[in-house]
Amino acid sequence: MSPTGNDRRAVVLLAVIMATGMAILIIPWFLTPPAYLDLAIRDVVFGTDLTRSLVTVTDQVTGKSMTLPIQKMGATFVARLGRINSGKGAYRAQIAGYKPGFAHVDVAALQTIRAPVDLQPTFGRLEIEPVNATRRDEPVPATMREGTRTMTSEPLRNVVIDLPPGKHRLSGNANGFCPSEREYDVQAGKITKAVLPLSPDLKEDEIARFVLGWKNEPRDIDSHFMKSGAMGAHDAAHLFWANKVASLSNGDVFARLDVDELYPGRYETVTVRANAVGDFRYFIHRYAGIGTIGDADAMVQIYTRGCHVQTFVPPPVCTQNVWNVADLHHSGIRLEVTDLRNCEAVPERPASKSAY
Repeated sequence: MSPTGNDRRAVVLLAVIMATGMAILIIPWFLTPPAYLDLAIRDVVFGTDLTRSLVTVTDQVTGKSMTLPIQKMGATFVARLGRINSGKGAYRAQIAGYKPGFAHVDVAALQTIRAPVDLQPTFGRLEIEPVNATRRDEPVPATMREGTRTMTSEPLRNVVIDLPPGKHRLSGNANGFCPSEREYDVQAGKITKAVLPLSPDLKEDEIARFVLGWKNEPRDIDSHFMKSGAMGAHDAAHLFWANKVASLSNGDVFARLDVDELYPGRYETVTVRANAVGDFRYFIHRYAGIGTIGDADAMVQIYTRGCHVQTFVPPPVCTQNVWNVADLHHSGIRLEVTDLRNCEAVPERPASKSAY
């Protein structure tokens, strides 16, 4: 039996209704079709390798968050979000140790884009070069610690450490050298470069070593070591930049100026020998630059046998040009070091360093 006209109309109507329903279901997909998003993330200050980091990305519109690994793709560090709604959007990226970064996008339907996210570190970077204190810029592989925390897994010639902002006291250790400890001021988003002079173990006829370091102006402060009774800058028993080998009246050498430096952040080293019998003084002279010895943030470490070390700093107010650091008395058998901690005016300064 053939269907009646009414039956045919009913079938057509049902088909229209079904098609309309399917269209209604499909319309939202066409209204908000998907797009695809990658975030290209970079440390804009230090250029840190971020491949071991996780980034938490939050959709600023929906509030939805996800934590993603960062992959290195070529020279770029990428977090792959994948499918997102096309159109305008905003995303917040957060990695531990960094201020949040943001990506604002406007993505066409079915388009894949890579949006840049620049991150500012909340930590600082400390770059330390361990060196032999008796040589100028001779690198020494060393390990570094902060308190009980090991900062390097193996001895390194150049140590790069990321640290929270603030003051950090680090110690360096190397085979054949005495441990040395220095304080470093780390600032967020900045690189602090420093040398760490390490004193070799005293050997043979060496009885003491003075290592001076200073961080700020004055530009040039100098180490002096002289025997009691020495008569001025031209006396052979007065050690300083113009007389790097000090000797007694009989010609026996009793001290050497191993390193003489001219700028803050550097170091100067004096090694004293067994011929230094009697009374001696080690002092610091402000030679050139602005500011006072008290401004320099200076420190002297005195090493004696067995890597025994004493650390000396100037008085809180040291506006004169000479800081008397310590007196040394050597009987020929026993060595005594006395902390002086006093500052005084300077006599006529020696001739120009242009001859040096």
